[in-house]
Amino acid sequence: MRASLLNFIVCPQCAGPLDLKVSRIDDGDILDGLLRCDLCGNYPITDGVPRLLPAQGSVAAEARRTVDRFGAQWNDFDTIREHYEDQFLGWIRPNTRQSFAGKVVLEGGCGKGRHSALVAKYGAKEVIAIDLGSAVEAARRNTRHIHNVHVIQADLHHLPIRRQTIDIAFSVGVLHHTPTPRRAFDALAETVRPGGRMIVWVYGRENNGWIVHFVDPIRRRITSRLPHRWLFHASKIPASLVYGFARSLYGNGTSVHSSDAASRLYYGQYMRQLASFPFSEVHSIVHDHLTPAIAHYLPRREVESWFEGTHFKEVHVTWHNENSWAATGVRQEEAADRSPMTDQRAPRQAANGGKAAERAMETSDAESAPWLHDPQVHAVSPRVDPHVDTRLGAQAPAPDRHSERHSERHSERHLTP
Repeated sequence: MRASLLNFIVCPQCAGPLDLKVSRIDDGDILDGLLRCDLCGNYPITDGVPRLLPAQGSVAAEARRTVDRFGAQWNDFDTIREHYEDQFLGWIRPNTRQSFAGKVVLEGGCGKGRHSALVAKYGAKEVIAIDLGSAVEAARRNTRHIHNVHVIQADLHHLPIRRQTIDIAFSVGVLHHTPTPRRAFDALAETVRPGGRMIVWVYGRENNGWIVHFVDPIRRRITSRLPHRWLFHASKIPASLVYGFARSLYGNGTSVHSSDAASRLYYGQYMRQLASFPFSEVHSIVHDHLTPAIAHYLPRREVESWFEGTHFKEVHVTWHNENSWAATGVRQEEAADRSPMTDQRAPRQAANGGKAAERAMETSDAESAPWLHDPQVHAVSPRVDPHVDTRLGAQAPAPDRHSERHSERHSERHLTP
């Protein structure tokens, strides 16, 4: 970490300010030291990573198991690949590379750090990459040469980040692995300044019925309980089947086999993408579906409802690869009687967080949202349909695949104020 991180972090238990004591530093990179809260105690910095973990026992056993298994996974599959950039840009649409230039960015659930590295490349001012498990070791290895990326070991449900100091918070493929995705979303949303943006990508329930009803029970009862090394090798079998099928039907994903007709098959867009990956990446993806103790497949209305109740406007939800939801929105100003510093030890944060607050205010709110006129993106209404069951995990009707298959490219609903 670097000293500039102090403008954005707080104690994960009381949200109070932290004092820094440096034990070892290399060219401005603080490798070892302590972050001290005068009420809650010390948090170590080891190998360049602040360990801002919540109180012992605050993470449920099932969540802890999920975190530990993903930590092992990302330390095994820690290679950064070229195709990650196109994949990431698809997950964050309609945001673009330019969306991150000059911004303070928070990634909730950074895994091996591949997306934070990309955001830094796009010109972000500061990038804060958070993960709860040992994946932070892989993220640190992959980003230690990037001076504006700070890797923190922390819990999304106890975020050690000052309220409303972040320009863009994003979470790709992580919220659906938390015990309560809505709560994790709300915690990230609280860090976003008015005029800032929130970006998420999650598994969709629509079109994934075969996973929900057949694969998920196997994951919950068997594969998520296998020792990591056993699953690492055992998952090569289904990975070989998926890889062989994708390659036989779509070639290398860009060849003549990869026709529009083939793409219209069930899971066609997704399988064509898999066909373009090396086997090791397909193995990683299959392993990713089999290892976690927690995985939620979320209906569209569930994802929309997150933004409706958390001060966001210009909300857009896109059906990605016919099996997942990409969503983004811009945070609105809060009511005049709600100051960003009215809760959680306000006087101390106001006194110690002035620089961070001033920096946030200096960022222009006048930037246009590039997706407003993009016909490829849905804009969602903030009105909640009382007849729609938005409970987590509620069975949603499968989409009309003939009409919704190309909705990402051909339909748009304007936001209703």
